[in-house]
Amino acid sequence: MDGGADDQHPGLTRILRRPDAARAIALLGDDLSGSDLTTALLEIARRRVAAVSPLDVLAQYERDRFVAPATVDPRALLAMQLVALETVAPQFEAIATSPVAPLGAHAAVAGVHQDRVITTIRRTEVAADPTNSLALEAALRRRRLLSSDARSTHAVRLAGVDRVVRAQQFGGPRTFAHFTLLGLVTAGRATGSREFETAAFAEHVRMLCSICLALGFTERRVHVTDFSGTHDRALQATIDALAADDVIALRWPERELGRGYYPSVCCKVSVVVGDEEIEVGDGGMVDWTQRLLGNRKERLMISGLGIERLASVAR
Repeated sequence: MDGGADDQHPGLTRILRRPDAARAIALLGDDLSGSDLTTALLEIARRRVAAVSPLDVLAQYERDRFVAPATVDPRALLAMQLVALETVAPQFEAIATSPVAPLGAHAAVAGVHQDRVITTIRRTEVAADPTNSLALEAALRRRRLLSSDARSTHAVRLAGVDRVVRAQQFGGPRTFAHFTLLGLVTAGRATGSREFETAAFAEHVRMLCSICLALGFTERRVHVTDFSGTHDRALQATIDALAADDVIALRWPERELGRGYYPSVCCKVSVVVGDEEIEVGDGGMVDWTQRLLGNRKERLMISGLGIERLASVAR
């Protein structure tokens, strides 16, 4: 079994006290092939469903935060999605990704704990962030380019809007179990002097701010960080570019959230509504395509914008 006692769920500790529980979990988790595991889990689900009544379904719908409807106006949400996708075009190609991703797309690739993801019984998981699926598609496209030219520097730029689900509990206002996110990815090859990182980082941050402006949020703020301490040029280029767009941009060297997830440069994007600064976007350089393609020269910039959060505070 993966993990030690420190990250073991209290409920699992209780289950393991039952006779043969450890063996059953080992069988399901380690011993069965992928297809046999799916078959077993489908049978378990069938047995569970056989005991569920319509009243049970309604009761769960009433209490389960994952299935409750959103509180925002869907017409406003759709309108904002269209504005966002039109703003990033034609630089970013919009694609409609699947609502599910391969098992491990978040944990194995991005390092997100599996407990934060809704896992299905068919070796897939519900999308928790659009950039994960976009990164997989970008990796495939980069692999095709590399098969024709092993030193291809052609960048793949993709955009997508997903309704995502996250399993962790959130606190505070404007936090939801499921919500709509815009994701952007730019995949390419290192070209020396960190040219790719500098250009991609500035482009993504400016795109997120441009979308906010197109949606009517004129006062925008960005905080930029370099966890590696080696990308000062990328930070300064982004700050200079944002100044030309009338966006307040500040360095945030004391940031800790996201360390490890982002190896180097990253950002937080906020809008100001009244006297309140509201965080709506996040992004940075990641090493996902390096690991997906087994090529240390590959580079990937990702970013996301909370369309749902923007819709919830729009005037």
